Amino acid sequence: MHDEPLLRYLGVTPNQARFRPTKFSRHRAVEELTRIAEAPGANAKNRVSVLLNTVDQDQTLTVTHTLWAMFGLLPVDQIQRPHRHQSVALDLILDCEPGCFTLLGDRLDEHGEIVDPQRVDWQPGGAFVTPPGKWHAHHNESGSPAHLIPIQDAGLQTYLRSLDIRFSDRR
Repeated sequence: MHDEPLLRYLGVTPNQARFRPTKFSRHRAVEELTRIAEAPGANAKNRVSVLLNTVDQDQTLTVTHTLWAMFGLLPVDQIQRPHRHQSVALDLILDCEPGCFTLLGDRLDEHGEIVDPQRVDWQPGGAFVTPPGKWHAHHNESGSPAHLIPIQDAGLQTYLRSLDIRFSDRR
């Protein structure tokens, strides 16, 4: 994911560096994620994750001025309830066992569930794209925790105030 399509559409070229390459320590990220996951009520939250951001992006809390990323855990027997946003998402699956999947669809029913969902099964080292505006829910029925890194153009969407993230309000 990068800005080239937007730049081409706008007819512009980059003329200055907007961010520096940043290395995120796996050890520190795992340590933070463990602390968050072990906090009281963590499994009642919509997601268990560490938001990756750089000091230069204090307005949007993103890794670059256009890209957002997080290091996330999908605990055993958990569902990240249906949600949607206007940013495109590229989900990188770090590790998982069979039984981890995402459901995608265009609308919710009266119970807050995705209508006629498409199922995307996760594979370690795999990736999938969630288009903007698509309802999606992540499921872990595998018996083992799963880890992922979603990357989105949410930095740009946040700056433009067009991210419009919504969550199913039903349980």
